[in-house]
Amino acid sequence: MGFADTHVHFHFPDYDKDREETIKRSREAGVEFFINVGTDVKSSEESLKLAHKYPDFYAAAGIHPHDAKDAHEEDFEALERLLHESKMVAIGEVGLDFFRNLSPAETQRKVLSRFFSLHRRIKKPLILHIRDAYEEMEDQVRAELSSPVEGVLHCFSSDKKTMIRFLDLGFYISFAGPLTYKKNDSLREAFQVCPTDRLLLETDAPFLPPQSKRGTRNESGYLLETAQVGAEIKKISVAELGRVTTENAKKAFHL
Repeated sequence: MGFADTHVHFHFPDYDKDREETIKRSREAGVEFFINVGTDVKSSEESLKLAHKYPDFYAAAGIHPHDAKDAHEEDFEALERLLHESKMVAIGEVGLDFFRNLSPAETQRKVLSRFFSLHRRIKKPLILHIRDAYEEMEDQVRAELSSPVEGVLHCFSSDKKTMIRFLDLGFYISFAGPLTYKKNDSLREAFQVCPTDRLLLETDAPFLPPQSKRGTRNESGYLLETAQVGAEIKKISVAELGRVTTENAKKAFHL
């Protein structure tokens, strides 16, 4: 029984004291491969270093919407160079976050447009971060990209109707630890109706641990708890959910 953690940040300092041990535990728990995701130029470079170090790691490069206000022309140039590396499998994470608004909304949109342009040129899938901005993201995708779009909605957090609109655009839908949270019935409803061939699993570690681990640092090995809840929702075995989501991840990231 194996799984793919399609969104993790093992390069973050949260793991500096026990990175090797945590990765080992994650493999022992059944994680077959990892998509390690950058959030700015420096962390994208660090993500690529991990991908070069470990055969079962792949990397993604981007600028998180929180950091959009700090993006400069040389950053886009550096990220484009990184994204031509073979172990760089996606552009991300990039997106819109209107919950915290740590960067002005218009700046986030402009930075996202740069990455949409890069996506059109280099043909690598997008990893989209969306918070309190699903409608705005849909509008921008429809305005700037052709359907079907190669990409992933990372850590999906909206409802069934919203999900269906993005499925229609071509996206894979990735679910994380919040699927297990007691008050997230609308998210579980979305998971239930999501086509099995468009489902992905992730941890977003070190963030968003599943229900039994809330209040602790997340890690890829905790993906199993999310998978167990997901399998119950889909009324299939955990092994079958692992098989199909791992195959989906290989297709989504051209592995």
